Amino acid sequence: MKPPESLSEAAKAEFIRIVMAEKADHFRKSDLSLLTQYCESAALAERAVRELQREDTRAGWLAKWEKANRNLVALSARLRICPQSRQPNNPKRPQPTSYYEQMRLEDGFDETD
Repeated sequence: MKPPESLSEAAKAEFIRIVMAEKADHFRKSDLSLLTQYCESAALAERAVRELQREDTRAGWLAKWEKANRNLVALSARLRICPQSRQPNNPKRPQPTSYYEQMRLEDGFDETD
């Protein structure tokens, strides 16, 4: 998947970083618009942080940063690139300890005894 020509330079770098970090078959052509918006939001959030660190241009950048981050959270789940999306759908639940194993532990017995 190639970055669209319309992406800003910062968004293009983010696009390449994300595509290269995932498996080759992770994204489909239909994901392109969401991925593009995600990358532009990431670039905007980064710029907002830089602007907030400058003392002369803080006006309005906090709201832009908040909106960009909300967009990032929503799109990352849809693109399955957030940590929760990487978890297996059917996680293995630990098996409960049997009553006999519990008794052995309480009595201090070891399997090798």
